[in-house]
Amino acid sequence: MPDHLLLIEDDLPLAALTAQFLRAEGFRVSIVHRGDEATAAIEQLQPALVILDVMLPGLDGFSVCRQIRAAYRGLILMLTALDENHEQLTGFDAGADDFVVKPVDPLVLLARIRAMLRRHPRQARRLDFGRFSLDLHCQQATLDGARLHFSTAEFELLAIFARHAGLPLGREVLLQQLRGLDYDGSNRSVDMRVSRLRKKLGALDCPVTIQTVMAQGYLFSETGAAPHAH
Repeated sequence: MPDHLLLIEDDLPLAALTAQFLRAEGFRVSIVHRGDEATAAIEQLQPALVILDVMLPGLDGFSVCRQIRAAYRGLILMLTALDENHEQLTGFDAGADDFVVKPVDPLVLLARIRAMLRRHPRQARRLDFGRFSLDLHCQQATLDGARLHFSTAEFELLAIFARHAGLPLGREVLLQQLRGLDYDGSNRSVDMRVSRLRKKLGALDCPVTIQTVMAQGYLFSETGAAPHAH
């Protein structure tokens, strides 16, 4: 069955054109035009991915995202007209999985949707990177089937990287995602955490790496084939 997408967009002509394009690419698409109707629609439909505009009548996209996260375990791709870090950080804090800046090229939107669904199949609980696996539900890591020992803080950081494998993550985004754990809120704290995790992964001979990407942050990737999820 094709993946079901829910498009929440108040611009009626744009929503119709976007839905038509995505349906032609093989997706099932439902549309909601108001933010105050979005939560009920997401709960009822449980789509594989929600395309959520930030500026909506009735309720803004950030508020929708916060309201629905406890009842929805799928993906949320937010659309914003502002290419600003603070808005993206607000979205990540609310529970968004990724952002696209408007106006959106349909081919770029399609590529982002497919990449998100590929990295995070519906209700994925385990991410595999060759001989190395992460069970996100049990918070366990294994190498060749043998359990590895990571602290809670180490596993949380590792899980953040694994969920976003192949995408560079800036320090600010990592700080936002790590909120609630034991850190002092500084870039130096993030750098030290990443450095320790990178050394531990290397010492354990795990087939993954955390690279430093100039002016972008850190990139987590498998040293061999692309990861897949179950």
